[in-house]
Amino acid sequence: MDLSIEKKSQRKLAEKKRLLIHQSFKNRLVDFNKLLQNNKWFMEGKIIASFLSIKTEISTHPLNQLIWRSSKTLCLPVIKYNSDLLTFHSYKKTDRLIAGRFNVMEPDNNYECMPDVIFVPCLAFDLFGYRLGYGGGYYDKTLAHYHSLKRSFTVIGLAYDNQQVDEVIHDYLDQ
Repeated sequence: MDLSIEKKSQRKLAEKKRLLIHQSFKNRLVDFNKLLQNNKWFMEGKIIASFLSIKTEISTHPLNQLIWRSSKTLCLPVIKYNSDLLTFHSYKKTDRLIAGRFNVMEPDNNYECMPDVIFVPCLAFDLFGYRLGYGGGYYDKTLAHYHSLKRSFTVIGLAYDNQQVDEVIHDYLDQ
């Protein structure tokens, strides 16, 4: 079977599974403070890239609040015009957001950041470190670009425990 067809099939199943998980979670918020308080990479990171949740993703609202309370710089992904790379722009509570590509809200500024920690959304993940995203490849290409710059950073997939699968279908482009 073609790898892209297998990925598409796994993505469809993962979306259905996450919807069920999301519905059963019933607006409970994740206690990111408890989860992150003893993580060296979070404590030492000064610039943290997060995202604004869409669809059935875990709410990043409490995570983003924690980043601000911790006196760290919060930045959000922006899809550059005519590019398949993300940039990360600082975001403060008072900053204006605009609808970017795919109608995902983005900071309306040119203050690019180079994050120490990057939280990424995912539909599924495995214990080999692979994640299944929405299929655009933006995070994979951006992370590959950062690696090529010899940039040191930590990437954390943000998912419910039940989104774990035995193996995420992947190829050499997947980070």
